[in-house]
Amino acid sequence: MGLSCVKPRRRREPSCINNAEIKVRRFGILRESNISTNNVEVVTRPWSDLPADLLSLIAVRLGIIELLSFRGVCKAWQAASSVASAKTEAASNSEPWFLFYGEDSQCHLYNTSQRKYKMSIPELDGATCIASNQGWLLIFKEGSMFFYCPFSHAKIGLPKFPHSVLSEHASAFSSPPTSCECIVAVLHRDLEFGMELYVLYRGADTWTRRKLNSIQYKLSAFGFATYNNETFYFFDKIDATVAFSVKDKRCLKYNIVKKDNSIPRKILPCVRVKSLFVKFDMKKKLGLQDDVSVSTCGTILQCAGMDNIIFNEYLEAAGESGNRRVKGVWIQPRFFQVSSNQSWSL
Repeated sequence: MGLSCVKPRRRREPSCINNAEIKVRRFGILRESNISTNNVEVVTRPWSDLPADLLSLIAVRLGIIELLSFRGVCKAWQAASSVASAKTEAASNSEPWFLFYGEDSQCHLYNTSQRKYKMSIPELDGATCIASNQGWLLIFKEGSMFFYCPFSHAKIGLPKFPHSVLSEHASAFSSPPTSCECIVAVLHRDLEFGMELYVLYRGADTWTRRKLNSIQYKLSAFGFATYNNETFYFFDKIDATVAFSVKDKRCLKYNIVKKDNSIPRKILPCVRVKSLFVKFDMKKKLGLQDDVSVSTCGTILQCAGMDNIIFNEYLEAAGESGNRRVKGVWIQPRFFQVSSNQSWSL
């Protein structure tokens, strides 16, 4: 018997497919589209409907800049990033970033790899950062003073400072402003009243003032201030410091014996780094000419149980033609959330 050739039966295609679901895998995420064509209609699934557990796993792997973009997508993504935000808030050993400001609300942020980000921060327009610690900035603006976190825009106002202008000063705060134990101290040298120390305790609505007549002529220009073991330390730019004990309400002056650019442990267990702005050649990286004056605010970094102090710096413009003045502050890249009704009062 011979073999006959049999034509395969042709599959009959439907003229229209309705309510078909097409599931597409991309980047390990199951996504459904809602693209309609003449023959196919696909059901969509918005990105905001992704499982919260999956979003959280993504968020914890992001840097702080990417995390901020992630949080800005929608409310669901913002809620899913709460664990990552808490992790960033607690990152106490992160390297400092440099925030450049001082001419308008447009600011520039440089990370440790010198990558630059542009930010609009109206709170810094016409203001001065007088202290930086643990991701919080202490801001002074025409007599008003407040805490500010540029990464989350969290802000906590303080009672009005007794002076509308700060000429020569050094400032510090003991702990984050959300802590009930936070204390703010400002050492100020006024041309009329001499050297004064102003202290503000959490919950207080007025500043406590102390005159320091006995030591006002024994210090050079201030270099930095910090807090350790119930004591504020105010360093000048040469070899002296003033210590104010919160417990005893007393001020004492020390002369620093320099050795390998460190501060003696009997005064404070720390190592100071005076000129980080100069060391990193930040003026050149910022594209600033010699006719520009720069003032910076330092910060504190914790490493191996010791405080590394980055001092405040001031670089005067070369020549008499320099009239442009800009500012900068070293800050740890940390994220803080506070409620809308958060205030200094307890």
